Order: sequence, then C-alpha cells, then structure tokens
Amino acid sequence: MIEEALRKRIQPIVNRRRRLHLALRLSIYWLIASLVGIALMGANKLWGWGPPLAVALLCGATVLATVVTIYKTRHMQPDYKAAARNIEQQHPEARALLLAAIEQEPEGPDGQLGYLQESVIGEALKHGAKHDWLQSVAPRKLMLVKCGQIASLLLLLFVMSRVTPPAVFVFTGKGPAPARRGYDVTVTPGDASAELGTPVVILARFDGIVPPEANLLFGEAGAEPQRIVLSKNLQDPVFGGIITEVNSDLLYHIEYAAKRTRDYRISIYEHPTLTRADARIVYPAFTKLPEKIIRDTRQVSAVEGSQISLTFILNKAVTTAQLVGKEGAALDLTVDGEHPNVYTTSITATEDRRYELHLTDARGLANKIPQRFVIDVHKNLPPELKPVFPNRDVVASPLEELGLEAEVSDDYGVTGYGLSYALAGTQSKDLTLAQSIVLDQKQLIQHLLRLEELSARPDQLLTYAFWADDVASDGTPRRTFSDMYFAEVRHFEEIFRESQASQSQQRQNQQQNGQQQQGQRQDQLAQSQKQIISATWNIKRQADQSGSIDQQQKEDVDVVLQSQADVLQKVQSALAEAEDPSASQALQDASRHMETSLEHLAEAIESASATELMPALSAEQAAYQELLKLKRQENQVGRSRQSSGRGNSSGSSRSQEQLQQLELRQKEDRYEMERSAQSQEQTAQQEDLQVLNRLRELARRQNEMSNKLKELQAALRQAETEEERQEIRRQLKRLREEQLEALRDVDELQQRMERPQNRQRMSETREQLADSRSRIRQSAEELEQGEVSRAVTSTTRAGRQLEEMRDEFRRRTSGQFEEAMREMREQAQQLDERQKEVADEIERQLDLKQKTLVDSGAGSDLSERIAEQKKSTEELIESMKEVSEQSEISEPLLSKKLYDTVRQKSTGNIDKSLEAAGELLRRNFLRQAKEVEKPAGKGIEEIRKGVEEAAKSVLGDEAEALRMAQKQLDELIKQVNEEAERAGRAGQRQGGDSNEPGGSTADQQRQADAQRRAGRGQGDDPNEQTGSNQQQRANAQRGQGGGRQGQDPNQPQEATASANAGRQGNRAGDSPRQGDGQQGSQRDGSQRQANNRNTDGRTDPSGWGGGQRLPDQWDGTSARGPITGEDFRQWSDRLRDVEEMLSQRDLRNEAARVRDRARSMRVEFKRHGKEPQWDLVRDQISKPLIELRKRLDEELAKLESDEALVPIDRDPVPGRFAELVRRYYENLGGGDQ
Repeated sequence: MIEEALRKRIQPIVNRRRRLHLALRLSIYWLIASLVGIALMGANKLWGWGPPLAVALLCGATVLATVVTIYKTRHMQPDYKAAARNIEQQHPEARALLLAAIEQEPEGPDGQLGYLQESVIGEALKHGAKHDWLQSVAPRKLMLVKCGQIASLLLLLFVMSRVTPPAVFVFTGKGPAPARRGYDVTVTPGDASAELGTPVVILARFDGIVPPEANLLFGEAGAEPQRIVLSKNLQDPVFGGIITEVNSDLLYHIEYAAKRTRDYRISIYEHPTLTRADARIVYPAFTKLPEKIIRDTRQVSAVEGSQISLTFILNKAVTTAQLVGKEGAALDLTVDGEHPNVYTTSITATEDRRYELHLTDARGLANKIPQRFVIDVHKNLPPELKPVFPNRDVVASPLEELGLEAEVSDDYGVTGYGLSYALAGTQSKDLTLAQSIVLDQKQLIQHLLRLEELSARPDQLLTYAFWADDVASDGTPRRTFSDMYFAEVRHFEEIFRESQASQSQQRQNQQQNGQQQQGQRQDQLAQSQKQIISATWNIKRQADQSGSIDQQQKEDVDVVLQSQADVLQKVQSALAEAEDPSASQALQDASRHMETSLEHLAEAIESASATELMPALSAEQAAYQELLKLKRQENQVGRSRQSSGRGNSSGSSRSQEQLQQLELRQKEDRYEMERSAQSQEQTAQQEDLQVLNRLRELARRQNEMSNKLKELQAALRQAETEEERQEIRRQLKRLREEQLEALRDVDELQQRMERPQNRQRMSETREQLADSRSRIRQSAEELEQGEVSRAVTSTTRAGRQLEEMRDEFRRRTSGQFEEAMREMREQAQQLDERQKEVADEIERQLDLKQKTLVDSGAGSDLSERIAEQKKSTEELIESMKEVSEQSEISEPLLSKKLYDTVRQKSTGNIDKSLEAAGELLRRNFLRQAKEVEKPAGKGIEEIRKGVEEAAKSVLGDEAEALRMAQKQLDELIKQVNEEAERAGRAGQRQGGDSNEPGGSTADQQRQADAQRRAGRGQGDDPNEQTGSNQQQRANAQRGQGGGRQGQDPNQPQEATASANAGRQGNRAGDSPRQGDGQQGSQRDGSQRQANNRNTDGRTDPSGWGGGQRLPDQWDGTSARGPITGEDFRQWSDRLRDVEEMLSQRDLRNEAARVRDRARSMRVEFKRHGKEPQWDLVRDQISKPLIELRKRLDEELAKLESDEALVPIDRDPVPGRFAELVRRYYENLGGGDQ
C-alpha cells in the first residue's frame, strides 16, 4: 500500500496526465476521420463517386473510436510511477526520492511500514510541500493539446456536414437526383507557336464528366481538316495526341460527345538555315586549269592565289549573315539583288581557313548549329630538280663530253628549264633546254656539255646546276636551282709510278710525315673551300626565293664568313711553308680571292642584300680553282707492310680514289637511296590504305542506300492511307540527309587526294570520284523532288563506281603482301623441315646410343640447332604479326588467318618447349629431349599450315599454280624438242654428220618417251584452266618485280658499250645469280627492248629480243624456235612465269638455271651464226625441264592426297647415271617378257 498522504499529493498530477492523454488520442482519431472525409469529397467531385455507405461507415467508425477512447481513459489504472518520473524530471534535486517512496510497501505482519520506509515517504512529502509538483505536466502543453482537440473536432464536424446527407434522406432511403454538370475541358497548348517541321503534342483535360472518346481535327485554314483519335490513359481524364510534323500555320479543335472546342491556332516559325552552298573557283593563270564549280559543298581545296566565290542559299532572308573565322575575324556576306535568300562572298585563297556561318533573322532567331566551312589552300611549290647523272662531283679531261641528266617535276608545269654552268672566274651562262612545258609527270633533262668547246684547261673548275622556271603565286616569274655540282678539269695524264720495293720501304717513314701530310693538308683546304661554296650557293637560293636575307640567313652567312676566315688563315700558313714557286703563286692567288669573298660576305650581312652573295660565290670558286693547282701529276706508289695496306701517295683523295679503282671494283652505295625510296613508298602505301578504307565505307553506304530506297519505293506504291505515305516521306527525308552527309565525306576524300603527295598519283581516281560525287548529289536532289526511282538509279551507279575504285585500290595495296607472304611461306616450310630433321637426328642418336653405349657428343650440336630454331620461330612470329597488322584494312582475310595462327601459337608454348629441349640436349638427356621436342615440332607444323593457308588468300592455291606450271613446262619442252627435230631433219637433208643429235631416231624416241612420262595425264585434267588467275598474277609480278636482268659476261662489246652509254646504273658485266630465285625483272617489256638495242638501232645480240634472223642461219627459212628462231623472248618469258609460279626456292633456281643456259646458247648463236649442238641442248635444257616437270608431279601429288604414293625427299638422278637408271626401269617394265 502507498501512504494515503503521498497518494493525495500525487493524484492531481495523475488526473492531469489522464486528461492530456485523452485529448491527444481524440485529436488524432478526429483528424484521421477528417482526412478520410476530405478524400471522399475529392472522389465525388472528380469522378462523381460518393456512396452513402462509405459515409455511414466513416461516421460510425468515428463515434465508436471516440466512445471507446473515453471509456478506456476513465477506467485506466493510475500510473503513479509515471507521474513520479515526470516530477523527478521537473525536479532533479529529488534524486529518485519520490520514485523510491512510491515503491515502498509494508513489511511487518500488521501491515505497518518500517522506520526507514516512513522516513523516505516523509522526505517525499516535505519535498512536495516545498515544491509545486503539479507543474510537472505543463499547463501550456495541456492547453495546446486542448486547442488541437477542438480544432480537429471542428474540422471533423465540417467534413461530416459536407459528406453526410440530411436526416430525412437517411430515414427515407431516397437521395436527391444529382445535378448534371457540363463538360469542362482544358486544351494544351492552346494558341501557340511551333518550329517548322517539329511535332506538336495536343492534350485535352476534362474536369467533372469525362466523355468516352475525343477527336482532334486540324488543318490549314480553308482546307479539309485531318482527324486523329485521341487516346486516354486508364482513369486519367486526359486525352492526348500528336501532330507529327507542322509545316504550315494550323487551326485545330477537339470534338467530344457531340460537342467541340473553339478553334486554336498554331503559328510556325523557322530558324535561319543553310539550304545549299556552292563554290566557284577561278584558278590563277599559271595553273592553266579551267574554272571549277562545286555544288553543295562544305570543303573547298584550291591553289594559292585562286579566287573562291561562295554562294549560300538560305531558307529565308536574314538580317545578318557572316562567316566567322576560327581566329575571330568576321566576313560579311552580300545579299543577292534578285533573290533575298541568296548571299555571296569572295575569298582569295592565301592560307588554310576554317569558317562558321552565323545567321540571324528579323525575329532575332539564329541558326541553331552554325555550319562549318573548310578552305584548304595548296601552296604553289617551286619545281623539284633531282640530278640523276652523274649526281656527284666529277673529274674530267679538257676534251671530255659530260652527259648531264636530271629530273624536273612541278605541280602546275614550268615555263622553261635548263642548265647554268660557268668556269671559275668567268660569267655564268644559262642554257635553256625547253620552254612552256606542262608536266603531268617527271620530265628528264638531258644535255651533253662539251668541255672542249668551253676551252677548258687543266686545273680549272667547272660548276653547273640545273634550273627550272615557273610562275609564283603573285604572278611573277620564279627560278629554282638545283644543288651545285663541280667538275674538276684534270690533266690528260696522271702518272702513278710504282716505286721499288726497297726504295719504298726505306722512304716510307721519311716521306710519310712530309709529302703525305702536306698532300692531306692541301686536300683538306680544297674540301673545306668546296663546302664553303656549297653553303654560299644554298644560302643564295634561299635568299632569291624570299627576296632578301632574313635573320636566320644572316646567321648562316656569318658562319660561312667565319669558315672562310679559318680557311684563309690556313692558306696563309701553307703559303709561308711553300717551297715550290708555282704552289706559292697558287696559294697567293687563292688567298687574294678569299679576301675578296670575305668582303662581299661582310657586305651581305650588313646590307641584308642577296646581290652580294654572287660576287662572293665567284671569288670562292676562283679560290678553289687555285687550290686545284696544288695537286701533283706524278705519284710514286708502293705497297706498304703496315696495316694501311695501300702504300704511299702524296696526291689528293681524288688520286687515292683513282688508285683504288685500279685495284678494286667500285660499287655504288645505294643504301641511302633505297631507304629513302622505301620511306616514300611506305608513305604512299599508307595513303592508299586510307583512301581504300574511305572508298570501302562510301561504297557500302551507297549500296545500303540503294537497297533502302528500293524498299521505300515499293512501300510507297503499296501505301493505302495518307499516314503511311507521310511516314515513308519522312524516311525518305532522313535518307536524303544521309546522302548529304555522304557528300561531305566525298569532299573530305577529294581533299585528301588533292594533297601534293597524292595529286599526281591519284589524278585519275580523283576524276572518277568527282563523277561519283555528282551522282550522289543528283540522288539527293531527286529525293528532295520526290523522284525516288531516279534516285535509286543514281545511287546504284554511284555505288558501282565506288566499288570499282575500291577494287582498284585494293589491287594496288594487296600486291605489297605477295612477296612477303611468299617469303613467309618458304620460311615456315624451311623451319618445319629443319625441325623434322632435328627430331630425326635425336631419334638416330638415341638408337646409336642404345647400340654402342657410347656418347657421340652430338647433344651440343643439336642444342645449337634447337636454339637457332627458337630464334627463327620468334622471327617468323614477329613477321606474321607485322603483316597481320599491315593487311588489316586491304586484306582482312589474310590478317585474320595470320592473327588466328599467332593467337593459337601463343597458347602452345613452342618457345618454352624448344628451350627445354635445348637444355636437355645440352646435358645429353636424349630420351627426355625427344618427348619435350614433340609438342614443339607439332606447334611449328601448325604454324606452317597456318601460313600456307593464309598465303592462299593472296598467292592463290599452290596446287593450281603447280598445274599451270606443268602446262607451261609441257609446251616449253615441246617447243625445244620440235626445234631440235627440225634441225635434225634439215641436217639429214643436207647430208650432215650422222652423229648429229637430231638425226638419231632412237634418241628421238627416248626423248618422246620421256616427254610422255613427264606429261602424263596432260590435257585430261579438268582443272588445267583454273590456273589462269595464277598466271595473271605471275605476269603482273614479272612486270613489277623480278627476274635476272643482268647480261652475260661474254656478250659482245658493243652491247656493253650501249648499256654503259645509258648511264642508268646497270652494269653489263653483272651476270645473273642462279641462287636468287625471288628477284625479278626491274623493267617491263618495252624497257627490255629499248635496252637491247645498239646505238645504230639494231637489235642487241644478247638474246633478249629474239631479233632478226641472221642471213647465214642454218636452215635459211623463217622457222620459229626458242633457240635459233624468233620465239626466244616469248619462250623465256613463259619460263620466267613458271619460275614465279613455283614457291620452293630450289625449283625456282632450277628454272632460272635452265633459262640462263638457253640465253647463253642464244647469245652464241647470234654472235657466231653457228647452229648449237643439239645434244647439248637436250642435256642442258630439255632434260632439266623434264626433270623439273617430274618434280612438279611429285609436289602436286603431295598436296592433293595424303595417301598418294610419291617418293619422299628423292634427290634428282645425277646426269652421268640418268641413262643407266632409265634402262633399269625399262628392264623392270619388260620383266614379264
């Protein structure tokens, strides 16, 4: 029990908490009921849904919740502990005193509290007397809750009054008939404006009653409106529809439930837009190009100085139209007087420009996306002059005739070209060789400079340079010079006397520090002076082009000035030491000329004038000529025992070169030229690949466009409703935009083709591309006019033309991989063969070790071979990767096959297997090495198969090539045999020697048998004609690539002289290499024919051309034959085709050897007019060809069937045993007799 006094003290607090709890719960219940009533009111207003049952349930639930809450609150047990906690929260100083007092209960049997308990309760009562516990439940809080209760009650009464029907209707069960309200519709967007060509969404929102359907009617004023049924989404009272494209001002309204809205207006507006841009290019007069008009373009390429007139056709008139450059400069456009939507401007092409077209109309609307315009300006480059022969400084006698050759090329032609030459100390002379030349390709300049006519004397210096004139961009004439070359006039005789061995040995050490050093010093002076002349000449050329000497050129002239001063100081030092009067005079004159040169160079730096460089150059040349007089005419030469190995010479380096030419055959170093040519070729190939890629894409897009247009054309014919036709027209409009985009891409490709490095090489393709562009533009215009059938025709033709250009470029770029794949295939085959040999050798060594139990020591050798195999495999894989990457664009099939082979190899661990096998062999673990080598050998074999499969994509099927080679060999053998038979019959008719090979019937029969055996099945093979493509490929390769074009060392002297006179770098004595089966002819047929004619026009007897028959020919008739007749050229070319068809090096070498032998026989016949020895013809030509034919049969059998019975690794029968082997097999065949 709790003490009565304490209970009375806490009871008011408990009552106040009870009232607070009741008010709070009733407020919450009444507020929830009010919200539900408001929801019923909204449903009734929006959808007309308000059943009385829901209202009754709401009222009953509210009353019930109120009664239950009041009842529970009144009968709820008082919570004194909660009240105590509130008091202690209000009075923290009580320190749980009140809570402890409330929890006290009597402990004694009589129900009395203990002393301590009474003390606690007493302390609590004292605290209550001193403090107002009633404030623990704040009156303000109670007041706020009471206000909330009253507010929620008032809201509940208001809501209930709105949703509860009158009592009369409740008791009668009859409600009032609902008042029928009208349709309240809101149309969006109402009166509005829209951009031309954009869709407009129409929405109709109904308040109150919602009709079952609604329709949208729209159209131009006075026209028949179009009807669209509006759609409604579930219970949403909103109907919606879309006008897909607004192309004019429209009126529209909504129809619903036999009613309609008022007419709304949609006004259209349009941003200023570029419809088309045309360009008219007027080229400068020096280009001699006609005026060019480009329709509908965004990119223009023009020559520097061209006048470009741009015409912009807009969709409407604008207030401002400007071309804004990338740098910020704006170019205003001029409106056309007759057409207000046409604007023009004119631009002079001086440098590359990038513009954006900015437009603004009267309403302040600007073009949404400014169109970009690109103007690429090609500079008018000066002519290119490339000396061809002699392309170096020369030494000539006073009576010599110098044959000078150079190549000149220019982008727009030259007005003239010629040669400038001068003897040192004399006025330069200009020799005009041609004028007003239009250069479509490089032009060869040739001139024979006769030194005798120039009255040249020994020790004089002749300088010459080629020049070409053209017109600069400003219309002024411009002359361009080549590098300057020197021709030193030597004495008629320069004597090199051989000194006695003893004298040379004794004087070597004495003269080495004297004459040799002096000669070297003099030579260094001359070389330094020559470099000064070249530097001055180059600075003068640059200054002539720029018109004056700029700061950089001043610095260069200063360097030349310092160099000339250094040389002058050395010359003066040499003058002080000179003992020879003639040498002293030469050095003194050279010093004087050098001082003159220094004066003019200093004046050139000060005045920045290029006119001072010419007298400086003349003085430098005169100084160099004086230094030439220091050279000796007679030299003592002896062989030294020292490491130098050349002996002594006091002459110059030129004399030393001549001395070396007496002992060594000088070879031209072509490495630098070859690298330069390779770089240029690589750049051209990269450009071709880029053009090929773009042509492939354009062709694909045009073909797809043609198919889409055909589909839309058919759909347009089958369309039944206007909506279907409108959708098709929209698709056609998108296709027209795609055609315009393709037009931009064609312009970009044309711009790439017009680059200086591509202009000449792609001129024909550029014209074809221009035709394709016109067809694409025509198709776009036809689509705009709605002529779909004509657009299909134009697009189809454009796609066909692009495909033809694509195929042409693909043929041009794919040829580069033929030689690489041929070498790669041969490399893979050799790698596989060597690996099999290593495996066989391991097996053999293992058997030998088991038989003899003696270590042969072959493990280290095999280990080295394995290491070489590993290195070769890595090189092969790298080559495959390079070719795969390079051929990805032009030969995707080749690239994919090579990539797949490399990828499979990367998971095969061939290198690790080879490395492990090598280590095991090094330690003589043959059995383990054999097991490790097997996966490596299998992997290498897979690589070989992969390379061979990839090579077929560019080289064709090897089996078809072998069949074609067989057919060619049969015909070649037949021609040789027929010629031999004719010779034999002619010999018999003339009573010739009975031992003539052609007269032996037995030999002829044996030869015919051999031919039949070699040509078994010939003519019956249905696949013989399938090798025509391979023959065409071989013919193309022969024209591009290679054979053996050298001349025989035994050919007549006149042929050699003719070859030397051409000065094309071909040596008449270079004999063909039999081991080089992959090199081909570097000339086509016309070049070979030209090179094989003597200076008098007759056919060269070297045998290349077949030529005319000799008057003393053995039969005196015009019979044809490959050796003595007129068919040698054709026969040799066909044998060359066979050589190109073969993939194995040894087979190609054998065909080359036969061809070389036939050529030698031809040369002998043409030289002496004596018929060849026909038995030698059979032994060296016919029989090797028959043997080659047999080997082709074996190789073809290996390729066609894995089960074919063919000899494996059979070597040819040696010549001296061939007859015995033949008889042996004849006897085997006749064993049944």
